[in-house]
Amino acid sequence: MSEFSDLLSSYIDEKEIKVYSLLEYCNLDRSTMYKIINGKRNPTSEAVFQKIAEFLHLTPVEYRKFKEAYLISKIGKDLYYKRKYTEKYLVDFPKNFSGEPVLFLDDLRKMKDENEYKADRARQASGNTSGCAVVSTHLELNHLLYYMISSETQKTSGKIALLLQPDYGFLLNMLSSLKPAGKLKIEHTFCISKTNQMTENHEIYNLMYLNKILPLYFSSLDYHPYYFYEDIFSHYYSMNGLSCMVLTSEFAITCNSEYTMGIFYKDPAVVSMLWSLYNSYQDKCQPLFYAADYLSMDGNDFDSPIYKEAPSYVLQPEACMVPFVDRQILDAAIVPEFPDRETAIGQMEALLHVNQAKMENGVCNVYFTKRGLADFAAKGLIKEIPEHFYRPLTVKERIRLMERILPCCRNGNYRLLKKPLNQLSDNLHLCVNNNFGYLLFNNIHNRTICLIINEASILTTFIDYLSSLDDSGLYTAEETTEFVYTLICELKKQK
Repeated sequence: MSEFSDLLSSYIDEKEIKVYSLLEYCNLDRSTMYKIINGKRNPTSEAVFQKIAEFLHLTPVEYRKFKEAYLISKIGKDLYYKRKYTEKYLVDFPKNFSGEPVLFLDDLRKMKDENEYKADRARQASGNTSGCAVVSTHLELNHLLYYMISSETQKTSGKIALLLQPDYGFLLNMLSSLKPAGKLKIEHTFCISKTNQMTENHEIYNLMYLNKILPLYFSSLDYHPYYFYEDIFSHYYSMNGLSCMVLTSEFAITCNSEYTMGIFYKDPAVVSMLWSLYNSYQDKCQPLFYAADYLSMDGNDFDSPIYKEAPSYVLQPEACMVPFVDRQILDAAIVPEFPDRETAIGQMEALLHVNQAKMENGVCNVYFTKRGLADFAAKGLIKEIPEHFYRPLTVKERIRLMERILPCCRNGNYRLLKKPLNQLSDNLHLCVNNNFGYLLFNNIHNRTICLIINEASILTTFIDYLSSLDDSGLYTAEETTEFVYTLICELKKQK
């Protein structure tokens, strides 16, 4: 028996369904239907599953449970929940960033009243003459971290190092809200799972950690994460003593992975030794991401894989228009202030010509939303390109680009997204293949950041999810073509 067959059997009993009527409605032979009911085989297709569900007259709640059980029986529980969490991650990707600091005041209020907090901070930071102090509660730990990091942000050239998992909400929220007085470099080393371990709530640790650290990039901080592979449970959640560490130029804390106890150090020799220990660990690790400005006014390297690597999948709100931009549009739309404008336009033209051929030859699958394409048709803005580099495209230019993507729509490489991905954030652009990938988004200063993924399991997670999308999550080639053509006709009426 399987979860699906158990649920099917219970529905048949509860609703007093006659199996003969069910198999006739589904156009199945008796043997096949009984094998499905007894868990010896799965429905032969999605269409057969839908026919069974229709005949059972399920409520919306019952149908959701039935569909989930069917998919689990089809692909396995682990893979099902990994794809569901990946989908949730993509749908929940933050839609905008106001530039306001992440609020962590509720955590501060939970500590103690302000006067007592100041007294504690002064006593812990400077009153202790031994060079170290015992930290016995989560509250005390938060006090000291707030003091350490606040002090470091006032320096002309500050530095912070973290050796802990990205699961310390108070600390990460505090860091993402910082506005340093000078330069502040944040280095973060943590463990990720090579096998995509999941929490008890079916969350993929690696994506959950990615979600936790992204606000530091959005806040435009000088943040550098490093990773090493290990079993997350055994490394951080077993009996490993004071396995976590937070360092600044003057202070250090070592603590347990529950962040409930530790030791605070201010002796320069001890702090220096812990920095040496941290650096020795980091030397054995790899950068998780490389952050780069996309089309920076400081100059561009068009030999970068950002521009030249062909993605297998592109997921973004609007259709991928960039490869179909021609020299005429570049000459007319790119602002005069673009660095080394004529040379850059020549490089862009050559690069776009190559990428257009890749798109037309079906190398890449592009998934986008009706909302995003309609927004392009209305405004003439390509979200992948920072607005200050070009003027909005004219109606004529918009029509020309949309006509150029029609062949890609007809051959099924450009597809519109259905629920839930049709609610994709306007701030998310994901491009991946088996060896390379990046996230493109705007930070709080409206600078377009390209976060190059440097770790294989994250790429694998995205590739697996995107390659599994089918007609249940995508409009057909014909439906996509019809929508694009309708927008083109509407624009032609404006000319």
